[in-house]
This record gives sequence, structure tokens and C-alpha cells, in this order.
Amino acid sequence: MLFDPRPKERREDLFDREEEIEKLKKSISNQPMTLLLGIRRIGKTSVLKVALNELGAPYVYLDLRSLEDYSRASLYRLLSEAISGILPKWKRLGEFLKKVRGVSVYGFRAEFDWKERSLTLSEILGTLNRFAGETEKGFLIVAFDEAQIFRNFSGGKGRIDFGRILAYAYDNLTNLRLVLTGSEAGLLFDALRLEDPSSPLYGRYINIIRLERFDREKSIGFLRKGFEELEMNVSEDMLHEICKRVDGIVGWLTYFGCSVYESKKVEREVLDEVTERALRLVENELEKVFGKSRYYRLVLKAVSIGMDSWTGIKRAVEAWLGKPLHNAQISRIIGNLIDLGLLEKTGDRYLIPDPLISEYCRRL
Repeated sequence: MLFDPRPKERREDLFDREEEIEKLKKSISNQPMTLLLGIRRIGKTSVLKVALNELGAPYVYLDLRSLEDYSRASLYRLLSEAISGILPKWKRLGEFLKKVRGVSVYGFRAEFDWKERSLTLSEILGTLNRFAGETEKGFLIVAFDEAQIFRNFSGGKGRIDFGRILAYAYDNLTNLRLVLTGSEAGLLFDALRLEDPSSPLYGRYINIIRLERFDREKSIGFLRKGFEELEMNVSEDMLHEICKRVDGIVGWLTYFGCSVYESKKVEREVLDEVTERALRLVENELEKVFGKSRYYRLVLKAVSIGMDSWTGIKRAVEAWLGKPLHNAQISRIIGNLIDLGLLEKTGDRYLIPDPLISEYCRRL
């Protein structure tokens, strides 16, 4: 069902992502590492899960958003859950894991002792690599969803150096395929240090696939098909009104479609109510970002009201603060917001890619 708010796992539940799915499947089959990028709510997880299921190879899916904290213990618990989840289908993997010090296997349950210092992430990946060599497909996929979270592990004694581990896997574990998704592409590149000559991953070919928003025609088609599935008659005017509010972002299209269906009413007042609920979700997300810097709020507000050039942003922020700011400071703030996926640059102008985020910031 198109309006199911959960990530999709079957192609028939997706709308018009055939090209992206095929590109991802081809990349996974042929490349050591693939990045799947796109702004929030664009459908990365759905495209990833459909591709993983269609490839038919064993895979370990790790949603890094579910980490309790950024410790070795939390990561190993996540690995335990993910690998235990595939043991019923890939029973032979349990035999490989039993041979590793620090790993306990009970039936279809694998436990990783994070206190065992010899049980490194490289050792776990190496075990998966050895198992993959005996499978029909000859490879196993390790997928890290929202991989920019790697950045939170960086630095400090005892921290996990993911760049080094991924480079090791890239070079030596030839039966593994690594997939990393990211809604904050700048932060992901920063975490992996792909453009840093001193980075272990520097110079390696990594295929990048980007998911774009639907255009107006596809957005209307998505909504029309979704409502048809639910046997609900919605006028073309209402379909266009929904698209006007969310501008081709499939997660918001789904949210609006599901909400309208639940209300059993197709009225502008209902859309207004749904918009307000969506803005409360945006508020909850943005307040966490604004807690990192008071300037983020001001820059986004400036862009949302049309002060969208570099000079316009600087003038607006300085006027609200009542004091001048250094050019480098403004550039750094804008760069950070781009890394977070909250701003995009087109020509000499900046825009907020999510229209509901833009609307929320306009109201600040």
C-alpha cells in the first residue's frame, strides 16, 4: 500500500523508483561500496530494502538511528539483533560465528561480547566475509542506514575508526558489499573523510546514487494511485493542493495521504490540520538542531522569507542580532546547514529543500 507510513520492502509497494532500484542492485552486485543519498523522507530506506530483498543474497541491515548511544556496547547490541534476525534463513552462518572468540550462538540467537577486546568489528566482518564465500550468490551485504551517525563515534581513546575499518573491508573482504545511506551527505563525507588524502578511504572508487524528489506529475500520480488503492475519491484540486504543500517529498506525500484517509474527509480544513501536525514533527526535529547553534535558526529564517543570497542572509542575521558577524562565520554556518541537508545552493541562491521546514522557519 502506497500510503503505508512504514518503509516499503516490496517493489509493488513503491511508486516510480524502478530506475533507482535497478541502479542500486547493479552497484551492490558489482562494487565494494555504494552510497545512497537523499534528503530526509525521500525514500532511501524503502529503495534500499526493496533492493536487498530482490538481490536474494544474505544481508545485515543496521539502522544506526536505533543506537542507544555511541558506544561499542550499543553498536554490538545492534549487530547482535541484526545478525540474529537472519540466522533462521542463513543457518550456516551460525556455525561460522561459533568459532569466533567472544561470540555466543544459541539456536537462532547470536550475542557479541563487547568486553572481549579481541572481538573487533573487523573480525566480525571477516567472519561474515568467510560465510559469504560459501553462499550461492558469493557475497553478503552490510547496509548502514543513516551512516553519517558514524561521525558521532569519531575521536577519543577507544573509539571505533569506521573509515579505517571500511577501508580494510573494501580492500580485503572481497565477498562483502557495503552500502551506506545518508540524509546528511556533508556529514557523511566528513565522517568518511573521502576527500582527505590522509583518510584510509581516499582514492577508492565509491559509487554514489542520489534519490531526487518527485516532480509535480509524479507526485500527483503517486497520490492518485494511493487514494485509488483505498477506494477514496479525491479531486484533482485537492491533489494539487497537497503537492503544493510538500513539493514531491514522498514521505510527506505519504503522511498527508494516510492522514486524509484516516480522517475520512477531503476538505481544505483537514489539510490545514495535517499541515499543523506535520509542522509539530518538524519543530521537534529542528529544535535539536537549533540547540547546537543559535545562528542556525536565524539563517534558516532568513532564507525562508526570501533573504536567500549570501549577502541577504548576512544582513538579515546581523539585523536580528544587532551586531556584525565575520564573513567566515556566516560561511561556516551556511556550510554546516548544507552538510545537515537543511540548505541547498542553486546558483548564487540558497533554498530549504523541504517546504514544511521552510514554512516552519518562516513562522519563527
